[in-house]
Amino acid sequence: MWADGVAKIQEFIYQRLARELAEAMRQGVYAVGERMPSLRRVSVYYQVSLASVVQAFSLLEQEGLVEARPKSGYFVRPRPQAGREAPAPSRPLSQPTPVSVGQLAQSLISESRSPGLVRLGAAVPGVELLPVRNLARILAGMARKHWRDSGAYEGVQGALPLRRQIARLMRQAGCRCAPDDIIVTNGCLEALSLTLRALATAGDTIAIESPTYFGILQVIEALGMRALEIATHPQHGIDVDALAQALARRRIKACILMPNHSNPTGACMSNADKQRVVALLAAAGIPLIEDDVYGPLSYRQPRPKAAKAWDESGNVILCSSFSKTLAPGYRIGWIYSERYREQLLYQKFLGNISTATLPQLAIAEFLSRGGYLRSLRSQVQIYRLRMQQLQHWLNEYFPPGTRVSRPAGGFVCWLELPPAIDCLALYQQAMARRIAISPGVLFCARGQYRRQIRMSCGAVEGEPLRRAIHALAEMVRQVNGNAGE
Repeated sequence: MWADGVAKIQEFIYQRLARELAEAMRQGVYAVGERMPSLRRVSVYYQVSLASVVQAFSLLEQEGLVEARPKSGYFVRPRPQAGREAPAPSRPLSQPTPVSVGQLAQSLISESRSPGLVRLGAAVPGVELLPVRNLARILAGMARKHWRDSGAYEGVQGALPLRRQIARLMRQAGCRCAPDDIIVTNGCLEALSLTLRALATAGDTIAIESPTYFGILQVIEALGMRALEIATHPQHGIDVDALAQALARRRIKACILMPNHSNPTGACMSNADKQRVVALLAAAGIPLIEDDVYGPLSYRQPRPKAAKAWDESGNVILCSSFSKTLAPGYRIGWIYSERYREQLLYQKFLGNISTATLPQLAIAEFLSRGGYLRSLRSQVQIYRLRMQQLQHWLNEYFPPGTRVSRPAGGFVCWLELPPAIDCLALYQQAMARRIAISPGVLFCARGQYRRQIRMSCGAVEGEPLRRAIHALAEMVRQVNGNAGE
């Protein structure tokens, strides 16, 4: 009886503490995304046992008010509220067109790398989340151990230890991959470029999502090819019916898609749609080039399957890299292809012979120790929280008429702004305030996304992210208000 009474008193203590902390969060004492005081500090401040504090935070976590980060403590989650409507599905013209985004992209990217900017549009990972210190130590060891290897060219296909590790990673994407099916490249963009060079020539038509990553557009432009933009949904990816119609009406040489957490919308295709796209393209004899660079950064586990998982004929060529998850500066990517391997190896040899040896060996060693998957789990948890922060502040600050995509992975999302907004003018205004965004016109061949922008929470979070979004929203509100006068 006495023991039951003690248990009830203890339960009351942790529930009361949880209510007090929740009220402090609602009042803004602890801001969204902010780290809560340590368990021990809360115990001392509120003069309760550490066990009660642990129970209180467990209750707050169950109620969705806080989230635990590995080795970092508890952080305030965004308060539940009605989300913005998603951007409208795209409706590009159905005619192939030359691409001319290269100069604009180069100019804007160069400006956005100026020091002191809040990089609100850059699709780059947070350096503090990457295991670059551990990797640097391993690289130093590889340099001492394999110093002779750095005095010779690596094989065109890439270092075998790394190809073995990549083949194991591909199993998690649903792909039964062998090391001999892998070609190591200088990042994912080289992988995409080599693949297009192997499959098509100048003047050929390449089917792409619209909007799509501007790097894909730049490669198509550089090779003198034409883009056929296919409609997409900001949540579900490419419109498979629209793709089927394009295949029936147009002569298409290849198709490039980002089925998992595409850049810039964050869309993720369903397994059924991936399977259907793979079958459609195989039946038409048109290769699918799959960009899977954001696949590992899914908020849901296990990660979504690659479209390549449904490839039974070798018609799908998968391209990816470690640039978003491990070390952008090492420039290590890969191509996974059985059918087109010889053509791709020839293009790789013509382009730069091989990829640097020591970074390959260092990454292979890091992967073999299990560090990559541990780091990836931590990154995914943090990016999920950052995206929640970003969505919360976009909902809170931006004016009515703003639409926002809701990614389930990665760190970019797509905004559709009110009709009065011009994304290039907004870009210039934001740059004057030392805020860099990515205008929508970069992500299409025809410059049609004039009131869309890409937002990123990869390299910015917390109060700097909140201030930047608030400032950007004020610019949008001002232009929107003036248009309504």
